[in-house]
Amino acid sequence: MIATFVVAAALLALAPSADAAKLPNTWGRCRKSDKDFAECIRKNVELAINSLNKPTPELGLSTFDPLDIPELYIGAGKGPVNVAQHFKKVKLYGLTNAQVIKSNMDWDKKMLISESINPNLRLQGDYTMKGRILLLPIVGDGPCNVTLLNMKITHFMSFDYIERRGKTYMKVTDFRVTMNPEKVIFKFDNLFNGDKELGDNINQVLNENSAEVFEDVRDGYEKSFGLIFKDLANRVLPKVAVKDIFLD
Repeated sequence: MIATFVVAAALLALAPSADAAKLPNTWGRCRKSDKDFAECIRKNVELAINSLNKPTPELGLSTFDPLDIPELYIGAGKGPVNVAQHFKKVKLYGLTNAQVIKSNMDWDKKMLISESINPNLRLQGDYTMKGRILLLPIVGDGPCNVTLLNMKITHFMSFDYIERRGKTYMKVTDFRVTMNPEKVIFKFDNLFNGDKELGDNINQVLNENSAEVFEDVRDGYEKSFGLIFKDLANRVLPKVAVKDIFLD
């Protein structure tokens, strides 16, 4: 089965507000006419992401590090990972440590394209799973930790314009990502009803074959993170007028 995804409750804590707001003074702005517009966008996107490690009262935002995700489903892969992964009470650490490599806006296509690297993305929460991984049966529920090291992410953010009270705003309509981690570390506690030997062996197998395991469920992770990023962007863009983001 091809990997599928759901981020439960649509990250209700991140639901966008219609109240108008201003960007924090510490966030930079760019002019569309600047010859180095792409570098300005890159620098300011990185600055904005990095600053979200603490509350942003100007936008009514709490910290995004860690980011709370009520539930996360990663469906069974079509290859060696034939097991659906159900995560609950997930905390995502490291999202705001992104280093933005490049970024630019395609105004005609209404799309922002960026490349970033997160040195350490960590999902921590509770899991349940049952199925087979690399032909080995696996069953368990309990605490888990999935660490994605040097995660390279390419972002494709599509947007449209909305008019409200005589001002123009941006709203994200789609957010797709590709994810390429340098290494993935899996740790699932309480596998096989707490059988430590079996659990340790399965965790060892997962980590020795982490590239193949992640490749098989990549689609689920990419779609899940795309939804997460879409919700985060829509916490800001529909609240701040375009003229307050771009200076011309």
